[in-house]
Amino acid sequence: MEEQPPEPWRQKVAMLVFDTLEEMYFAGRHTDVEVIVKDKSFRCHKVVLSSVSQYFDAMFSSGMRECHAGVVHLQEIEYTTFVDILDFVYSGKLNICTENAEELLRASTMFQIKLLHQKCEEFLIEHVTVDNCIGAWRLAKSHECKELAKKSWYNILECFTEVCMSEDFNYLDTGEMFEIINDDDLQVTNEEIVCDAVFRWYRFDPENRQESASKLFEHLRLPLLSSEYLLQEVEPMELVVKDQRCREVVKEAISYQMLPSRRPDFNSPRVKFRRYANMEEVLVIIGGYNASNEKVSDVLAYSFTRKTWFQLMSLPLKLGREFASTVYGNDIFVSGGSQKLDLLLQYRSDTNEWGRCPNMPQGRRRHAMVAVGESLFVLGGYDDNQTYDADRTLKDISEYTISSRSWISCGELHTPVRSMTAAVNKEKIFVFGGLLADEKETNIVQYFDTRLKTCSRVEDLPYPCKMSRAVVCDKRVFIVCTDGNILQQDDNNDCKRVAKIRSFNRRRFGAIHHKGNILIAGGECGSSIYKDIFTFNPDVEKSETIARKNVPSRANFASLKLILHKKFLKFEVKFEKA
Repeated sequence: MEEQPPEPWRQKVAMLVFDTLEEMYFAGRHTDVEVIVKDKSFRCHKVVLSSVSQYFDAMFSSGMRECHAGVVHLQEIEYTTFVDILDFVYSGKLNICTENAEELLRASTMFQIKLLHQKCEEFLIEHVTVDNCIGAWRLAKSHECKELAKKSWYNILECFTEVCMSEDFNYLDTGEMFEIINDDDLQVTNEEIVCDAVFRWYRFDPENRQESASKLFEHLRLPLLSSEYLLQEVEPMELVVKDQRCREVVKEAISYQMLPSRRPDFNSPRVKFRRYANMEEVLVIIGGYNASNEKVSDVLAYSFTRKTWFQLMSLPLKLGREFASTVYGNDIFVSGGSQKLDLLLQYRSDTNEWGRCPNMPQGRRRHAMVAVGESLFVLGGYDDNQTYDADRTLKDISEYTISSRSWISCGELHTPVRSMTAAVNKEKIFVFGGLLADEKETNIVQYFDTRLKTCSRVEDLPYPCKMSRAVVCDKRVFIVCTDGNILQQDDNNDCKRVAKIRSFNRRRFGAIHHKGNILIAGGECGSSIYKDIFTFNPDVEKSETIARKNVPSRANFASLKLILHKKFLKFEVKFEKA
């Protein structure tokens, strides 16, 4: 006779035991422990309670008084809740609803009944709403419900505009508020919504929340607010007036808003766009030439968050080599270059369009251009159209006033120079190294005072350098040399070597400030064109690759950091492997 598979018999035996225990419980037969809840008595079986609950198993195995006396007193549970637990344990029935789900979950946690805990969590997940997601999130955290915490947290982030108006929001503690406003996935169209929510929370209990609000202030992304909101709503707040640290954070934000020429140098954890914001910070690559030595007119934007390249509006013409560029606010300006020496173009980030500006009075290439105040300054360079070789290396400094779209010749360099780099420090433009009229590489450092319109020479570089790149990080000026040496200018205008990028030998590369570090892109060495983007921390001499795959091969190009509306980041670009 063929034997039956064992599994069906196990199930039959299990059901028989289960049904019999339920019958014995209701009949009160063979019970060996009395559980008393709120003066109500329940006759139960130790073995049944122990089989489903680690709490009771530990109790009955420990030799505690309850183990010998056969009586257990439970204080922190309601009578009706324990009835529901016994129904679940003995009959498999789960009497769960919105009114008792939280209490059952708490009881399942206390008694360590895993299956009941799972069922309660599943029920609560199905009933998470905008109105109760904060309560569900707090409940989930205290009772180890990972999936419930995930679902409720998603609701908080996705529906924050509605959630922050709920009553539960007023009762968040400081740590919970910090966790919410710090999340980059918070779905808000602007940072004013976040500030409004935090300020309402503070005003709900200002006496007890003043210190907490002061700490939270550091995590509000105030530089991203509109100027009107910052000056009219934030700065006059009593909390700001009374608290020095709050005033410092507000001052930082006002500086960001009122100094558009210095925004690329700005480094603060508060200048960080959320994933769902309309705006995004990108690396922009303009023109130059590629690995085939072809001049290109494309304009590319690299999304740091999405790690993807996008095509922006192309240049209206090919700039050729050795043009200069700078950022003012959220617009890009490009000047000169081998194709048209007196050219000035403006890229409008609000429309993704290029426009022509009045031509420079003195055409040039291999020059420097920076933004200071409300003007652009073009310094030195090389003019191919000059009759005599000695006159081709320029000392002229021209100023372009952006609002009036007009040029003036505002001064001269102390020493004519080209192929140099420049940086702004306290309204002074410092020009580092370069090539002199006699083709010699120089270590001269000179600065132009934009107020006095005078130029002076200061302490020299440790050694001559040309085609270097100046980067301002945290108000510190670094000069990245073609051999990888990093020089730093101190407060006394002395320049010293402070670090070195290993295995670095390139020129015509891009270098910008990025999150307190120096970002290097592209460049050339001999006939080789680099295809990489990495950051370098000069304090610890550590490099970190941002992108090595799908990177355009570029040299003699412009690299800048810009804030763009995401509607212009639509057309993805792929590049061939190196």
